[in-house]
Amino acid sequence: MKKNTKEHEIDLKSWLFKFRAKWYLFVICSLIALAGAYVYVKSSERIYKFSATLLLGDQHTGSKKAQELLNLLEVQNKGIKVEDEIGLLTSTEMIRKAMLHLDFNVSYYKVSDHWLNSIGNIVVEEQYKTAPYTIKLDTNANQLVDVPMEVKMLPGNKYELTVKGKDVARYNFKNHTVLEYLPEVEFTKVLPVGQPYKDKYMSFTLLPTKDADVSPAKKHYFTINSLDSQVGHQQANLTVSPIEREARVLWLVSQGSIPDKEILFLNTLMNTYVANDLQEKNNNGRKTLEFIENELASLTDSLRQSKLALSSFRSANRIANIDVQSNISYEKLSQLEMEKARITTDKIYYQNILEQIQNGNGIAQSVSPTVAGIQNPNLNNLFLELSELNKQKAGYEVNATQKNQLLQVLEGKIASTKSSIVANLKNLIRSADISIQDVDRRMGQIEGNLAKIPENERRLMDLQGQMEFINKRYDFLLEKRAEAAISLATNTTDKKIVDHAALASVGPINVKPKMIYMLALLIGLAIPAGFIVLMSNVDNTIQGKNDLSAITSIPFLGVIAHGSKSDKLAVMNNPRSAIAESFRSVRINLQYLLSEGSFKVIGVTSSISGEGKTFCSVNLSSELAMSGKRVVLIESDMRKPTFGKYFDTHNAAGLSSYLMQGLPLEEVIQQTAVENLDIIPCGPIPENAIRLLELPKMRELLDQLKEKYDYVVVDTPPIGFVSEYFILMKHMDTNLYVVKHKYTDKTMLGQINELYAAKKIKNIYMVINDLDYSNTYEYGYKKKASYYYV
Repeated sequence: MKKNTKEHEIDLKSWLFKFRAKWYLFVICSLIALAGAYVYVKSSERIYKFSATLLLGDQHTGSKKAQELLNLLEVQNKGIKVEDEIGLLTSTEMIRKAMLHLDFNVSYYKVSDHWLNSIGNIVVEEQYKTAPYTIKLDTNANQLVDVPMEVKMLPGNKYELTVKGKDVARYNFKNHTVLEYLPEVEFTKVLPVGQPYKDKYMSFTLLPTKDADVSPAKKHYFTINSLDSQVGHQQANLTVSPIEREARVLWLVSQGSIPDKEILFLNTLMNTYVANDLQEKNNNGRKTLEFIENELASLTDSLRQSKLALSSFRSANRIANIDVQSNISYEKLSQLEMEKARITTDKIYYQNILEQIQNGNGIAQSVSPTVAGIQNPNLNNLFLELSELNKQKAGYEVNATQKNQLLQVLEGKIASTKSSIVANLKNLIRSADISIQDVDRRMGQIEGNLAKIPENERRLMDLQGQMEFINKRYDFLLEKRAEAAISLATNTTDKKIVDHAALASVGPINVKPKMIYMLALLIGLAIPAGFIVLMSNVDNTIQGKNDLSAITSIPFLGVIAHGSKSDKLAVMNNPRSAIAESFRSVRINLQYLLSEGSFKVIGVTSSISGEGKTFCSVNLSSELAMSGKRVVLIESDMRKPTFGKYFDTHNAAGLSSYLMQGLPLEEVIQQTAVENLDIIPCGPIPENAIRLLELPKMRELLDQLKEKYDYVVVDTPPIGFVSEYFILMKHMDTNLYVVKHKYTDKTMLGQINELYAAKKIKNIYMVINDLDYSNTYEYGYKKKASYYYV
């Protein structure tokens, strides 16, 4: 297949020709688009743009005292985020609060006097404070919401109410909830003006406006709006953004058809937002003050209990001054230790004396009680007495014997005195033990008291610290309570309305007639253009010479003009027609390419049936014959003979008779009404056409005809269906391949392209059949030569 080097180039002239050929599509689509634009301009509600600006404060909002107090109470202040404030301002809850301050529960509409409204309620205008009547709702009763209710004024101070809708909500205005959905509502009632109307679905009173036009010819209707629908409508049309990055000034933009309503909504929303901010700050202040009051009440109780606990602890432990008390205990303990040491020493001394007396080592004779430190008077007297007796005994022993009675009396006294001393010593030792035990007991008490002093001191310090902490906190909260009360009384908001709502657009932002009409015109032109481009790209048939050149390298011979299907022999019956002229052109081109005597056998074929192969072969043969050449036309398509449509002939004898039965050539050739043109029809349809065409007699037939005629034209079967052409092409001197304009698929040329590329077929030329000059850019100029044709 030939590759087109200009495959991606756009032939603007060709596309313009295609568009011009379908000019009526552009006119129709443009008119429809402009009509739709007109209806849109007339029926669309005019939407305007409104704007306002709002200033946000910094993170220290409200009273400074309140902020200091909140900081002291460890409330984390993270500051204001503009995104958060935008989210709060556009939230459903904030808009809901604003809508509760507005009386937008009923919307009024008027059907304008426009010819479009004869089709339906197309041109409708909303009325705000200009309606010829007002609806006074009974908000304590349930209402049908979000459904049109048509009002038609009647004579006699009456009106006709018509309600029609599906899936209509029955709404409770007290708590703003939908009670149920009615599958279908449809009724018409005549009611008196100015009197309440109430049923199980709705309750209201229609009051006429003073000096209003309430002519019955005027069409009006109203809609009761639920709060959710109002909030959803306003929320959808509201946008909030900072005027620039990092700015704290917000730009509020709203869209709506009624300027007064939108301005009122924006101002109410900003006022609600500011009031809500102040209310939250006051709530925080009140909560802070309440918190301080609760803390003070709790601290009063705690302070009283801590003082009582400290006093009870001092009384229970007899603590006046714990430092003085500890010093006295330490002095007593020291004295007792000294006393214990003295008593222990005396005891040891008594024990030693007793041991010596009992051992009889003579200590009684040598010891001096005073020197020995014996403080007991009785014991001292006994020792003095013993000492005196021992002196007397020593004096008697110098002169007396052991048997001396006086000496014996002295020894008796000495023995009695020693017994008394021993008894006294033992008593003193026992007395010392008792004294030591008593001292140990007293020391133990003092030491126990001293051991308790750190715990008491710690406990006392804890109680004193707790009392002091509670006392300081109590004093602090007393001070802060006064500050919080002042802060609450002087609390303010730093959110401020900078610019109140105002109209921000010069005209409607949604309906701009010039732009809409221009856009409609462009759409009206673009739709048919796109359709033509799409159909051209989808259409894979041969459109002209350029298409043919893009898909094949086979030389192009000419085109056959479009004509009447009933005129089979166009070159003879209408020699001045465009078809006849096109065949002359092909004949001249063919004769120019072929040298005399060298190329006599011309084969005509096509891809499939219906492309005009037989039509071209018949008319080309007729044109050659009419030019003075002797021509014979052979119908080799023995499967589907068609010569009977062109010539008054019969198939009793023909090509099949010659090849199969051996009839003489003269019996199979038939003359036609065209001078110099003979034909050989296919004859009786054989069982196997290919086998007949493969016989040597086919070659003999062509050789005989070349001797007798100037041109032999063979009408062959199409190569896309059968294989006869591949048998016959070896006998052809020249081949004409016929394609039909806007009929032959481009993919059908693949087989002939392969033969041509492999050089298995020679001298082949392409012919485009049935080309309408008025529908092709390439040959459009031939339309101007129509006066040359008849």
